[in-house]
Amino acid sequence: MKEKDYLKKIGIHTCIYYTAATFLILFLYFILNTDLSAGVQPEALICILPFALLFACANILYKYAPIKTGWKVLLHYILTLGGAFCCLYLPNKDPEANASQGLILFLALSLIYIMIMGIVLGLSARIRRVMRDESHYKSVYKQGQDDKKKTGSDKNGKNSKSNKKDKDDYQNVFKKK
Repeated sequence: MKEKDYLKKIGIHTCIYYTAATFLILFLYFILNTDLSAGVQPEALICILPFALLFACANILYKYAPIKTGWKVLLHYILTLGGAFCCLYLPNKDPEANASQGLILFLALSLIYIMIMGIVLGLSARIRRVMRDESHYKSVYKQGQDDKKKTGSDKNGKNSKSNKKDKDDYQNVFKKK
């Protein structure tokens, strides 16, 4: 893909993530908050935008980068959790909060990330394995069985019982010649 296509995908994903996160925050605010006169802080909503951009970059990098999966996961982890910590937690934290609260939050988010990424990697490995197995499978018997059912003979028109070579070919299809 061209650089323009990557930037377009990053821009679209950023808009989608920002919209979803904003609606989620507004929804949670109206459900959990009893005093609706205060409203949602605009600074908190603005801080979601750089996080959405980092998260979109991390997802595009994970999906399209031509590097090994381990490096993709590490870069995705750094961009996602670094973005969440720097763009969401630090600007909105309580001034009286101590460092241990930030560490506990970081460890909890890391544990959640590891669980979700473990599921994603397991499912993608399973899908790749099934696709690989199906793409390499070539039925050896299917064509011969269909021909025998139709005519009662093999491809050459000869009776299959009398042709010993055909049976040997089916049995030795994977041996080198």
